[in-house]
Parts: sequence; C-alpha cells; structure tokens
Amino acid sequence: MEFVWIPTGTFWMGSPSSEAGGRSDEALHEVEISSGFWLGRYEVTQGQWEAVMGTRPWSGRDHVVSDLSHPAVSISWNAVQRFIGRLNDAAGDSLYRLPSEAEWEYACRAGSRTRWSFGDDESVLGDYAWYWDNAWDVGEEYAHAVGTKWPNAWGLYDMHGNVYEWVQDWYGSDYYDVSPRVDPRGPSSGSLRVGRGGSFVDGASDLRSADRSGFSPGGRGDDIGVRLLRIYNP
Repeated sequence: MEFVWIPTGTFWMGSPSSEAGGRSDEALHEVEISSGFWLGRYEVTQGQWEAVMGTRPWSGRDHVVSDLSHPAVSISWNAVQRFIGRLNDAAGDSLYRLPSEAEWEYACRAGSRTRWSFGDDESVLGDYAWYWDNAWDVGEEYAHAVGTKWPNAWGLYDMHGNVYEWVQDWYGSDYYDVSPRVDPRGPSSGSLRVGRGGSFVDGASDLRSADRSGFSPGGRGDDIGVRLLRIYNP
C-alpha cells in the first residue's frame, strides 16, 4: 500500500447553510487535527484484501468487476476491523486503523472550503470521480480501478466517488453540535458507522466533501470499501 503524509492543521468541517445540497447533519464548525498521519493514496484494492485475508467477499456480486486493481467491496465495517487486526499483527504494532470522520474530511478537503476538493464547478467532477453521470447512468454499474481519475491537491485519489469509504466513527446526526474542537472521534455509541465520499451509484451532491452517510457495521455493499490510515512510517 502507498501512503501520503497528511500534516497537522485546522479546517472548517461540514457545510455552510448556503451550500447547494448541504444537509442538517453537516453543521459547519472548526476542527483542529493535532497529529499528522499517513493516509492511503488509494482505496484498498481487491488484490491487497485477498493477500491479507485470503477471501474474496465481492465474488459473485452483481455490480462488481473482479480485478486486482479494483477496490475491495462488499466488506463490512466489522470485516475491515479484522483486516486491520491482521495487518497490525504482521507489523507487530498498532500501526494501521481507520481514519476518524474528521481526519477523512480534512484529508479530502486538502485545504479547500468548496463543495468538492477541487472547487464548486460540477462540470469537472467527472475528471475527479466515478459517479452516477459517468458510471451507473451510462451502464458501467460498478466501481472502477483505483487511481484512474485525478487526485486532490494532496495526492489522494478517489476521495470523491468510486466507493464509499468506512471511517471509524459512529454516525450521529447532531454530533457536530457537541463535538470537541480538537481531534473529534464521533459519538461514544450508535447503531450506524459513517461512510464517506459517495460512490459510482450516487449523484454529484452525495460526493461533496461534507456529505455524510451511515451504514450498519455488519452490512455489505457493492459500493462500500475502505482507505486505511497509518499512524507512522516504519
């Protein structure tokens, strides 16, 4: 796996009331990320998942192309924790984890305050993302090989679209109203885990940097994958 260094910093998380497509669970608030980290340049691929787990949970699914370079999908949040556990056992350290929701959005935005990391111009979204308009709606009803669209300003690919990405946090619709300013980690409990970034099934609004979705941690979908965080570079 290839990782990109994400430096410490402060950013505005969520969306302003004026943002087209913004939702009530995206209350704008300032967040500080106090520790830098390494984030996967790409979504975890099928080849990487199979090499670690020896399984192909996407096999036989209707909307999946089986290919080593395509994102691993049909993986639950719970299964991702087992994947991370095996990686950490092999490393002999707690080296890998999921990003928090705040860490994910900070890295996605890459210094931006616009609807998407590249700006507000929806006409160029297809240069950066696989989504409804250039995938599902034209008969390509599946996630595509990782890294085939343009990256954001920090060199991260597919932060918008292709597949949703699990993050560590429980989903809370009003959590932003009470979250700490420094390194928020989500509600202490819940029934849904957060997925970020939108997918090949979704419209442009669902790919916004601020957009949030909640999924059952035991659920699997052809449009849900994962991107890992590495705490340090060994």
